[in-house]
Amino acid sequence: MFFLLRVGFWLTIVFLLLPGVPGAPSQESAEGAGAPRLGTAEALSAATSAVADAGGFCERQPHACAVGAQLFELIGRRAEAGARYALSYLVEQISEEKRKAAVRSAGAPADDTLTTHDLAPEWQGPVRPALDATATDLIFSPPAQPVGAPAATTPGVPRPPKKPA
Repeated sequence: MFFLLRVGFWLTIVFLLLPGVPGAPSQESAEGAGAPRLGTAEALSAATSAVADAGGFCERQPHACAVGAQLFELIGRRAEAGARYALSYLVEQISEEKRKAAVRSAGAPADDTLTTHDLAPEWQGPVRPALDATATDLIFSPPAQPVGAPAATTPGVPRPPKKPA
């Protein structure tokens, strides 16, 4: 039970601090009727006198009861304006999400999406002929020496030229 009282207190504070929505029909009718403006000091005074005189204070303090009624009316208007603002925001967000979902679903169909380019096999390059053993021996064997040619010496480490003696 105490939790509900705390929640009610804090919600009342929040609704009092919410700005009024200009152009709301309930505010225009109250302002047009010449109703006095409710100040913070009057609201605080009314709240303290209401707590001090909880049982039947409207008979003893009609001014406090009138200010309290205005305070509750103000809280109700601000709560209504806040609820309308939150509801319009939620409706706008939901409709925006529905619109985005419709655009996504209205896109390209999911069936038969492959093109002829996607279905074509990948390029495999030219085919090389298979080499038999004799062809590889010719390619990787050292060159043959002609008949009667002196044996070729393999070049070693280069030496400096000899000087005449």
